[in-house]
Amino acid sequence: MTRSLPTYYARTAGILYLTTHVTSVTAVAAYAAGGIALGVTLELVLAAGCLGTGILLWLLLRDVGQARAAAFAGLRALEAAVIAAGTLPMLVLLWTAPSPPLGETLVALHTAAFLVGQGLVISVNTIILGWLLFDARVVPRTLAVLGILGGTVVLASNAAQLFGVIPQGGMVAGLCAVPVFAFEIWFAIHLIVVGLRARVASPPASARTASPA
Repeated sequence: MTRSLPTYYARTAGILYLTTHVTSVTAVAAYAAGGIALGVTLELVLAAGCLGTGILLWLLLRDVGQARAAAFAGLRALEAAVIAAGTLPMLVLLWTAPSPPLGETLVALHTAAFLVGQGLVISVNTIILGWLLFDARVVPRTLAVLGILGGTVVLASNAAQLFGVIPQGGMVAGLCAVPVFAFEIWFAIHLIVVGLRARVASPPASARTASPA
């Protein structure tokens, strides 16, 4: 028998995925231009989008693997929490006039939150999501494999940045982020335009063991 996966869940998740990309990129641009208030607002919207995609994809994929779907949703919530926490030092910077050393420390705290939330955590939950999609067969296998590989590359890149092997936010880090960026854009568009295709449920054990007369 076939089961349809709710189209409205999939489309909403796709829209939220695109929202997270727009807000993450524009937040970086806003901070670079000195728009701290705008940057904080965009990051809070980003955090909400992360949380929403975690919930919706848990609803869609929990039948494939309950533990993995729950782990993905939990890590997505953790990512949202780290992003939201990362806005706090920027708010302190906005509301006060700290001395240059303190200001640099606040910016460094925000950078650290970015490295953990939008780097290490997102890489792990992307690997889990790709694994789920691969097993579920609800998207093209190439897309699922891209998620697994992209998450693995970003995990290695952010670990290397964390330990000072490569520069933070440098060209190498940017190139390593391309596969996971491509995965999320492709996945978002696929969710909106196509959705998650129905998958064939496994027959019950009694039907598998029964032999024809």
